[in-house]
Amino acid sequence: MSYLVNQMINTLSNKVLRIERANSDRDYSGGGWYEEIKYAIYLYSDFSAIYLKESFRSVSGGGLSLPHQSSQKEIGNWNVCEENGKIYLEIIFNNNSRQKLETENLGTGIQKLGDQIWNRYLIS
Repeated sequence: MSYLVNQMINTLSNKVLRIERANSDRDYSGGGWYEEIKYAIYLYSDFSAIYLKESFRSVSGGGLSLPHQSSQKEIGNWNVCEENGKIYLEIIFNNNSRQKLETENLGTGIQKLGDQIWNRYLIS
């Protein structure tokens, strides 16, 4: 195992990676929509992983509001691998699906996964 892989494993072990997005379209006439999506990846030191996706959406107009909330939870394992000089976080879910994202340590509390910047926190 390369030094870079070991370093990334140490960086990500016992951390949770989080990203949140919110979008809205308010037209000031009382109607519009709102969407909030939250992702969290829990990476434990035993290489187990939990992937959570929570979303909330609401459409309103004419005095009515239609909210919808959902959540998705996937359980699996994680590892770090190196291919062609690039470091990847790989998550293998219990249903045998996989997600592989290029990753980079951007400093204290910040991690890059794919094209997105995630917040990195200790798991408590």
